[in-house]
Order: sequence, then structure tokens, then C-alpha cells
Amino acid sequence: MVSLAGFSQVSDSSFFSGKFDKTPLQQALQEIQTKTPVRFYFEPDWLKDITVSGEFAQENVAQVVAVLLSETELEAAWYHTYAVVIFPSRASHPAVVYKDKQGKALPRLLFGLPKNVSDTKKVELRGRLTNAKTNEPLVGATVSVPALAVGDQTDANGNYRLLLPTGEHLVTFKYVGLLPEERQIGLYAAGTLNLPLHQSVVVLNEVEIRGDRPGDSNVNSVQVGANKLNIGVIRKMPAFLGEVDVVKSVLLLPGVSSVGEGSSGFNVRGGGADQNLVLMGQIPIYNPSHLFGFFSVFNPDVVKDLTFYRGGIPARYGGRLSSVLEVQQREGKGGKLTGTGGIGPITSRLALEGPLLSEKTTFLVAGRAAYPNWLLHALKDKRLKEGHATFYDGNASVKHTFSPKDNLTLNGYFSHDAFGFTQDSIYSWENTGVALKHTHTFSDNLQGSLSGVFSKYRFAITDKSLGNASEFSNGIWSGSLKAAFVYDAKRHQFNFGAEATRFGFKPGQFKPTEAGSAINELILPNDQAIEAAAYLSDEFTITQQWTVMLGMRYSLYQNRGAGEVYVYDPTQHRQQRTITDTLRYGAGSAIATYHGLEPRASLKYSFTEANSVKAGYQRMRQYTHLISGAMAVAPLDFWQSSNTYLKPQLADQWSIGYFHNFGGNKIEFSVETYYKKIQNQLDYKEGAELWLNPAVEAELLPGKGRGYGLEMQLSKREGNLTGWISYTYSRSEIQVNGFFKQEKINNGAFYPTNYDKPHNLALVANYQLTRRLGFASNFTFSSGRPTTMPIGLYEMEGNTVPVYGDRNQARIPAYHRLDLSMTIETNHKKDKKWEGRWNISIYNVYARRNAYSVFFRDDAYAVPQAYRLSVVGVPLPSITYDFKF
Repeated sequence: MVSLAGFSQVSDSSFFSGKFDKTPLQQALQEIQTKTPVRFYFEPDWLKDITVSGEFAQENVAQVVAVLLSETELEAAWYHTYAVVIFPSRASHPAVVYKDKQGKALPRLLFGLPKNVSDTKKVELRGRLTNAKTNEPLVGATVSVPALAVGDQTDANGNYRLLLPTGEHLVTFKYVGLLPEERQIGLYAAGTLNLPLHQSVVVLNEVEIRGDRPGDSNVNSVQVGANKLNIGVIRKMPAFLGEVDVVKSVLLLPGVSSVGEGSSGFNVRGGGADQNLVLMGQIPIYNPSHLFGFFSVFNPDVVKDLTFYRGGIPARYGGRLSSVLEVQQREGKGGKLTGTGGIGPITSRLALEGPLLSEKTTFLVAGRAAYPNWLLHALKDKRLKEGHATFYDGNASVKHTFSPKDNLTLNGYFSHDAFGFTQDSIYSWENTGVALKHTHTFSDNLQGSLSGVFSKYRFAITDKSLGNASEFSNGIWSGSLKAAFVYDAKRHQFNFGAEATRFGFKPGQFKPTEAGSAINELILPNDQAIEAAAYLSDEFTITQQWTVMLGMRYSLYQNRGAGEVYVYDPTQHRQQRTITDTLRYGAGSAIATYHGLEPRASLKYSFTEANSVKAGYQRMRQYTHLISGAMAVAPLDFWQSSNTYLKPQLADQWSIGYFHNFGGNKIEFSVETYYKKIQNQLDYKEGAELWLNPAVEAELLPGKGRGYGLEMQLSKREGNLTGWISYTYSRSEIQVNGFFKQEKINNGAFYPTNYDKPHNLALVANYQLTRRLGFASNFTFSSGRPTTMPIGLYEMEGNTVPVYGDRNQARIPAYHRLDLSMTIETNHKKDKKWEGRWNISIYNVYARRNAYSVFFRDDAYAVPQAYRLSVVGVPLPSITYDFKF
């Protein structure tokens, strides 16, 4: 065979631009070689007297070759990224084989025969990937052809589809924690390849951040502002008291922050904690915390992975302004009964899974319980020393497979928290959720699902003291029906569907629980609402360089009776004493209705295979409000429906970013900037009374919000040392400029929100020293959040009264913390019946006393002095043993 390598000048680009008009094929191939790294091998007689025509503008070389050979009796076989053999279709396949790392020839799988190839330029390779040990479908596994820069990721059923040119291909199959596989495939007709992947003898520790596509997703996916974390990655991060935490792992991503330790929820791109949609599968979680935010509600033993959107949110999601955190749960494995669990200083957990009656039905049940009282009793603080706390949660999942095209899944969740400083007063809260989902495959291109979802949150304070026995409670519940479909039309991927949700709001009730209690009953009326939405999106691959995703969501929300609406004197600012009338609505009647379109758009342009620029726009509507006097999600908060006076929040966000990969996608760099505008964002009047207030709308002020920032991230995906560094500059401001003086804050000027933290830095490092020993570290730094300081004082009737300055014009001290951990694996023998792992970690290594809040103490004849409240001010070591059998 002859090679044209001697004539080439290797270029860094694998895209080609050029024009051929009845050009000799050999000459055309020579020109391609002068501009790209590709090398062609052939017998000169095979190309004799063959001319080709075509015009190309920055197209992938593989596509160029396919077009040039489409009108000939020749075909191309790619043997690695840049080696191509040109041969006659009637000839036997060239005697070239792929080899693995040990030099052994890979078996060749043949679909169709070269001589039978029709005029079709591309054929489809499809199949299903499973875990060889458990037979569980692998979701999010990567299937790719590196030579063509083509790939796919398996769906919820482990299925993949690749549309490839006819010819010889080396196909790779990868999944985190399992051994990768390669197959040499002669693809001359559509074929199906189902493949099991086997467990690696070395537990993978690398930090993998991936989007919706294979390893080059940082550059090639159209999605902006999206990350995906595998639970194996999260487990390697240092944990608070040994408990792996999904939510805390999200805090290490760019654009995400929290107001401090002991706070529930998180803030994304300057948004409030209530502006994040948190999903456990399909179940919305209204309070994602245990023990006031020190632990999250997600049991790591049932988590498969999480997808986090902070920009470019797909049209299928709605109801929140800032982000979507979707945590996918594992499904029960078939085969035999297995279990996982862990024992730590604060929590223990156990999960069991296996077949139920038959291999077509599998189950998974998991439970977790906490016992932190011994730690509280060991503290010096008298109030905490006498306190008590606990939590427990449980997950259950059953899946039945009727056929390869139909399955039914039932998921359930329940959690309970209790905390008190004395035995007489107990704070408690509960999350309950159930989801039933039927999935059906209509054809190779169309899949659909129908789901019913129920979620409930309840908070209570129980007082058992003599003479005051009582209970205060509030909560929210929602029930939804959802239909979702995915249609794959090669260059187009359509997502469409509809959903309807009914809400019930319980703003608060205060009841005596014993006869003779001095407490008077006070019950605020419950509220109801319905929400309906429909959506359609299309991800369209225009060319190899251009991809666009366009989506539209329409939502309608209606606050419904029975209910009452107060009428206020329009000549005065709203307060209870200016109520002039009350409107009453019957059950099921419309009190207030809101609706509108929510367009979404993302655009990607690839300069080369290694770098691209992306831009996105999204409009989001939020119809529910979390009413809170605190900076973070706290148990005393309550959810409130949009109504006559509380308008839905509306956010428009624009973003643009540059993405670059190095070293064969081993190192990823990204920089994104964004601007967000919010309408009807709520803040509170000075001295607002929120607890059990029947006219709470009189204490709330609507404003205009704005957020803007810059996010940068550099990550290393492979090798013994992995991790990432991210930096975010973010501002979050609000303007409250009402008609009356009492409806203005800071004289109507923009001011920082309670969660405005301009600078955020996160460093994550994971080093695998040996096959059994690994180390991990996290370091975080963030600006202090805003607060309002007193600037003077005065005497009134013998009392000293502080005078405060403008709202949120000062800041508490900056936050920073270092965590370290060491993981020791047990033996790596294959097919072992028991697997164990020790994790030793230290939280807050250098004992930083980070301020959660600042309070002021009066000193005689002086401005009140500031003192910090630190939730965790000492190093917290822990040791946890995780096991699997």
C-alpha cells in the first residue's frame, strides 16, 4: 500500500475546508492531508481514473471522506484516530486489526457485508449496556467512536444509539467504576450490540464532572451551566462527621454558595434558597435538610448520580427561578440479594436490594438513622449540652419489567427530624414523597412515560410545658400528573410533554394539646392552587460546528378558593389597620390567575474539537414563595401561594461562555458570564411580623432583583491526581421602591440581598496513592454575607435603643475552611462476598470560627459591639466504615 504521509504537513485541526471540481481522488486526499493530521493508505491502482467533486466548510474529515467516496466503489476503514485505509467495496477487508493494551487482537464483529452496502451513507448501531455483576442497566455510560468524534450516552434503560458511516470502526464503552471495553466493528448494515461491563479490580477515585455527552461534553454539548456528578465521586470527598452529602458536593461547583454552616439549602447565581428546584427522582423536596442543614435528605446508598442546572435549564423543568438539582435514585438489582451500608459516629445506614418473586421485579429498601445526642452532651455550651436531636429516613423502590418496551417503577421516601433545647420543647419536620412511573418504548425513535407524584412537607413545634401544652404547625403538599416524551430524529432530538399539579398550603395553626392549657387556638386558613404546563424543545445539530437547542414552556397558575382576600385603603401603605373590606371566594372559584410563556435557547459553535463558545437564554416563572425572616431555609419558614397581592416571580437570564479541553479531554477549562433580571422578588418591611399573621402580604414588599457574575473552572479528569478549582464572582442585588415611604428600602436604591457573596473559591483534590489508599481535600473561601449594623443609640424611657444604618451595607467576616480525608480500601479480589472501606476525615482542619451571624451587645454610652456566632469552631474528626455484601 502507498501512503501520502511524505507530502503532508500536519495541522492541529481535524476539520477541513476546500473545494473539488472533478479533481483526481488521489490529489484530493493529498490536499486533505496537507491540512489535517489524517493519513490515507491505499493501492494506487484502486484510485486510478477516479475524480471527485464537493465543497466543504469546516466539516469533520470523516464526513468529508464519506461524501467523496459516496459516488465511487471505494470505502474507508478507520483504524485509529488518524489512519484510514481506502479499498474497493468488492475487495476483502484489509488485513488490519485493532489491538488492546496488551497487544492482543480485538475480535471483529461484522454487521452486513461490504459488497452488499447500499447507497445509504450511514447506518445505525444500537444496543444496551448492563452491569455484568448485577444485570442492572447502566445509565449515563459513554459509547463513542474516537476516530469520528461521535458518541452517545446511555438513557435510563441503558440504551444507546450511534449513527455511523459504513465501514470499520473502533467503538469504546465506558462507565465510571467499571472496566472499559473496546470492540472492532465492521458496520455495513444496522446492527445491535448488547454488552455487559465488568467491575474494575481498582476502585476508581477520579473526580468526574460530566454533562449530557461523552468525555468532550465540556466543549461539544450545547448545554450551558450544567454539571453531572457520579455518586462514586461524591463518596471520595471529605464529609461532615463521616456522612457523604449530595448537597454539600454541589456547593463546590461554580456559581453555588450558602449563607453558612448550619443552613439548609443553597444559593445559585445570587438567587434565594427557595429558587432551587430539588428533585429526588421526580419527587420535589421542599426542605432538603436534616438537623438544620448539617446533613441532607439524600441517603448516599440509594443515589446513582445528580444533574445540576444553573443555566440553560431545559424546557421540561419549571416552577423555580435559579436552578434544578435532580438526584437520580438507584433501582434494585436483579440476580441475588445484596446489601450496602455504613457505620459512623453520628449516623448508620443499611440498604438491601434484589429480585422480588421473579427476575422481572426488583426492589431496593434503605434506612438511615442519626444519634448525635452523645456529641451534644459532650459540648461545653449549657443550652446545647441539655439538648437532644435525631433524624431518620427511609427509601423504597420497586420496579417491574413487563417487556423490553414496558416497565413500571414505584418510589417512596419518608424522613423525620426532631430537635430541642429542652425536653419540653421539640422542633420536628417531615418529608413524604411517592412517585409511580410507567415507561413505554413506542419505537426505536420514540419513548414516553406517564407519572403520578405526591410530595408533602410538615413542620411542627410541640410545647409540653405545664399549663402551655400546645403545637404549632405549617406545611405544603403537592400532587402531580406528568407525561413526557423523547423523539430522536437523528439530527433533531425532541422533548415534549405536559403536567398538572395541585397544591395545598398550610400557612400555620396554633392549638392547645391538653385540657386546661392557657394557649388560645389560632388557625390561619389553608390555601389551594393548581398549576398546568406544556413544553416542547428541539436539540438540532445543524453542522459539525453549530448546534442549537430551542425550547418553549407555557405555564398557567391559579390560586383557588375557598378563601378570603383583604381589601386595603389605596391611599395608605398596606397594614392590618388599613383593611377596609374582605372578599370571600367559594370552594374551587378562581381568586387570582397568572400565565405566560417561558422560552429557552442555547447555542454552541465549535472552533475545533477542543474549544467552543456557547450562549444561552432562559425565562423562568415561580408561583410559590418561601416566607422567611432568616437568610436560609429554616423550619419556621412557610410556603405561600401567589395570590392577589403576591405576584409570581419572573426571571430572565442571559449567559455566554468559552470552553476548552486539553490533553485528549483530560483537562477541562471553562469560563462563563451571566446577567439575571428578576421581577417581583420579595423582601420584608422593617420589623415585619410574619408568624401567624393573617395579613402577611402587608409585611412583604415586591422589588426588582438583578444578578451578574463570572464563573471559571479548571478540572483534571484522569490520573492519580484529579480534582478541580473553581472561582466565582457574583453579585445579587434588589431594589424596593414602592409608592409610599414605608414601601421603600434604602431610599429606593439597589442594595445587596442577604445572600450576596461576591467572591467564592473552591479547590477539590483527590490523590490515589496506591490501589487501596487514597487522599482527598476540599478548601473553600467566600466573602462574608451582608448584614445591617447599628450606627448609634438613643435613650427612650430609660431604655437604650440602637439606631441602624441602611439595610445590608456591612458584611460579616469571610468564610473559609479546609477538610481532609483518607480512604482505605479492603482487598481487591474479584467476586469477593464482602467489600469494606474505611474513611477517616477531619472537618474544619484549622479550627476556623466562621461566623454564621453577628449579634450586638449593649455597652454603656457606646455603640453596641458586634460578636460573632459560630456554629462549628473546632476540628471535627470522624471515622466511618462502609460495607457491601
